[in-house]
Amino acid sequence: MRSPISFSGHRGAVYTLCEGPNPFDLLSGSGDGTVVGWSLEKPDQGTLLVEVGSPVYALLSLAERYLLFIGTETGRIHVVDLRTRKEVRQFDLHRKGVFAFTRLPEGRIAAAAGDGTMSVWDLDAPKGPVLTRQIPLSAEKLRGMALSPGGELLAVADGAGPVHVLGAQDLNERFTLAGHAEGALSAVWHPSKPVLLTGGKDGYLRNWHTAEDFRPLHAFAAHKAGIYAIAFNAPGVFATASRDKTAKIWDSATMDVRARLDRSAGGHSHSVNAALWAGDALITAGDDKRILVWRNADARSPAS
Repeated sequence: MRSPISFSGHRGAVYTLCEGPNPFDLLSGSGDGTVVGWSLEKPDQGTLLVEVGSPVYALLSLAERYLLFIGTETGRIHVVDLRTRKEVRQFDLHRKGVFAFTRLPEGRIAAAAGDGTMSVWDLDAPKGPVLTRQIPLSAEKLRGMALSPGGELLAVADGAGPVHVLGAQDLNERFTLAGHAEGALSAVWHPSKPVLLTGGKDGYLRNWHTAEDFRPLHAFAAHKAGIYAIAFNAPGVFATASRDKTAKIWDSATMDVRARLDRSAGGHSHSVNAALWAGDALITAGDDKRILVWRNADARSPAS
C-alpha cells in the first residue's frame, strides 16, 4: 500500500467524517468548530462550509434533502442548508456532546449523546425537522450507532458497557448485549452475514450472531485502546480506528489483519477518531488534525 495522502487545514483534532454532497467527496468536523468539504483529488483545497463555534463531534449529510446535521461538544444540533451553507435550525436539547447520527425508517434520524439519551427527529414535518422522542438509555455516554442492513434494528453503543439493540420502528429495546465491561464505543452490522460487530474501550472487537438472539461469537483484542470506529467496505473487508493511534484493515472471514496503518506507515501520530470508505480508499481522521487517504486499502497487504 502506498503512503497516504494527507489533507490538512483544520486547527483542531478531526473527530468525524461523512460522505459529502456533490461536489465534495467527504466532509470533516473538527475541534476547531468547523465543517470542511474536500475533494479526494485536491487535498490542498478544502472548502469551509460552516463554523458553529464549538467542537464538532458528529455529521450526517442528507444530500437528497439538501441538509447537513452537525452535532457538537455542547450537545447542540445545527441544521445547515447545503445549497446556501446557512444554518436553518438549531436545537439545544442534549446536555452533553452529540456523538453520532443515523438514519431511521420513515423519514427519521436519531442522535446519540453524552447525556445518555437518544433523540429522534422527524424530517417530514411541515416546518422541517422536529423532535418526536427523547429516550434515556444510560447514565453514561452513548457513542456509536448503526442501523441493520434491512432497517429493522438499531444498535447503540453505551459507555456504561452494554450495546442496546432496539427495534428501528418502535425503538423498544429487544436485546441488551453485555460484553464490553469498560464501555462500548462503536457498532456495525456485517453487510451480508447475520453478525453484529462491536468495539469497546478495552480495545476488544466482539461478534454477535444476530439470527440466534445475538449469541456471542468470537471476541479478541484488536487494539491496545478504545475502538472509536468500525467501517465495512466490501463484505470481506472492514477497518477499525483506535485511540491507540492506529487504524487496521481486517479480513472479516478470518479476522486476520490485512494492514496496520500506524505512524511507521505514514499514519496518525495521535488518536484515530474516524474511518470512512470511498471506493477502494480508506479515509481516516485523528487528533493530529490530519485526514489521511489510503489508496487501494481494500487490497491484501502484509500486516506489520
